Amino acid sequence: MKAKSTLARARLSQRRTGEPAVGESAQLPGARPGFGAAIAFELTKLWAVRSTRITLAVMVLGQLSMAWLLSFSAKASGDNGYEAVMPAPFIALVCLNLAQLFIATVAALSITSEYSNGTIISSLQAVPVRTRLLGAKAAVLLMLGFVSGVALVGAGTLIAAPVAAQYGRFTIGELLLALVGGGVYLGLLAVMMLGIGVLLRSTAGAISSAFVLLFGLPQILPLFALDWLQALVSYLPTTAGQVLGTGALEPYGTGTAALILVIWAAVLLGAGMWVFHRRDA
Repeated sequence: MKAKSTLARARLSQRRTGEPAVGESAQLPGARPGFGAAIAFELTKLWAVRSTRITLAVMVLGQLSMAWLLSFSAKASGDNGYEAVMPAPFIALVCLNLAQLFIATVAALSITSEYSNGTIISSLQAVPVRTRLLGAKAAVLLMLGFVSGVALVGAGTLIAAPVAAQYGRFTIGELLLALVGGGVYLGLLAVMMLGIGVLLRSTAGAISSAFVLLFGLPQILPLFALDWLQALVSYLPTTAGQVLGTGALEPYGTGTAALILVIWAAVLLGAGMWVFHRRDA
């Protein structure tokens, strides 16, 4: 009886001091982190990987080089009597055709690399709620893509404007349109690639799919003499991104372009979420 009484007093004392009681397992704080903690977790993982930093650095160099090349070509063409007038922000927006592949690669690697090296198990242990884990990844990639798009268009404009000279004149409205359009496009593209990465669980497969979606289909579909296939090109992400960033009225307006990009992102991420729930890690 004396031993039992001593044990009871020890348990009461430990509970008062916040320590785990004798014979009880300690509860790890943050075992089920909230969405904000999950975002911080994913952001830390993404930026800690060297390949992310290298890929983004190469993306910036590629964007600036391409902006200089296209603006120099525009000035040379204009000086020789060819029609080459294009606002500098739109020149920078065209250069996102190269940058989008780097963003797609980073987004795909954010999930496929975890499957290849087995760290997806650790991620699910840290954030056991799968919708929260994938939602946090999507939020981080959306932010990364948006910030990258705005920064790349802005930096590209700074390069293109003085090089293109009078052939690259632009208004503040055109600059803002290109900045927002480029950011929204790369942000939603990153979410699309996350969905594809979850579906395929293969880095090679996801990047190959990005090539097909971003470069292959826009070039191949117009070759077929079928109206519906040629019309489908208008609803691919690349076309919608250009319309959104330039404010073009054809084949549709900016509102429809934004809706098309959101649908692409929602469908691919939704499919990935469904598969993520049904398959084992």
